[in-house]
Parts: sequence; C-alpha cells; structure tokens
Amino acid sequence: MRRIGQGIVLAVLVAGFLIDLGGARARPARAESEAPATNPLSGNQAAMKEGRSWYLAICAICHGVEADGVGERGAAADLRVFNKGFGKFVETVKNGRDVPNRTAKMPPWGGVLSDQQIYQIGAFVETLAKKGANWKGPAN
Repeated sequence: MRRIGQGIVLAVLVAGFLIDLGGARARPARAESEAPATNPLSGNQAAMKEGRSWYLAICAICHGVEADGVGERGAAADLRVFNKGFGKFVETVKNGRDVPNRTAKMPPWGGVLSDQQIYQIGAFVETLAKKGANWKGPAN
C-alpha cells in the first residue's frame, strides 16, 4: 500500500510539474560549496534503489533510461560521463540549466525534489558512470 501511495503522489507531482513548467518555482539552491563534495549516499544499496525509481520517474524522459542522454524528449546530457563533481550535480538539478544553442533546457527541480531524493538519484546514476567520469569533483 505504501508503494502505491508513493507512486500516486509521484505521478501527481511529475504531471503537475511537466504540465506547468513555466509556473514551477524552485526554492533557492544551496551554493555548490554548501553541497557535500561527495555523495553521502554513494554505495548505499537502499539509496541507489530509491534513486533508480526517482531517476526513471523524473529524469529518464530526457536523459534516457541508461542515462546516456537519449530520452523521449530528445538529446540531453550523458550522465554516464559527468565529470563536474557531485556539488555541481546537486546545483544543476536544483537550479536547472540553460544550454546555449539548444531549445531544450533542464528545468529546476529544487522545488520538487528534496536533497535526500537528489542524493539518491546521484547514488544511482554513479552506478552507470563510465571510466573517466568524475562524480567527486574536478580536483579528484
């Protein structure tokens, strides 16, 4: 029953957000320096499982089921080769991203997803990373 209830709540949140992208208001995100340098949920099996569910429900439509950047809505960032560090990942998810010369823009999810949910998504996506991806940051 709990899973069904969560699914309904998630469906309502996602549907409402996708229908009214222009009206979505994100809460101010913490600066990158305030986000942990590394994901405190990295390697946590329960977090990765939850993160997979959140990713498939919210992120996969643009980034693809395999996080390769090929989703139903066209090309997006290939998260398997993300190399800007976990703090930048959190900042981008919360604030969105306007990519020059592209009509598609990543909407801000800071008003929709909690830090915990963003960290869970990050923990899952890290498991898909290719060699050379750097989720820990530019200095590592």
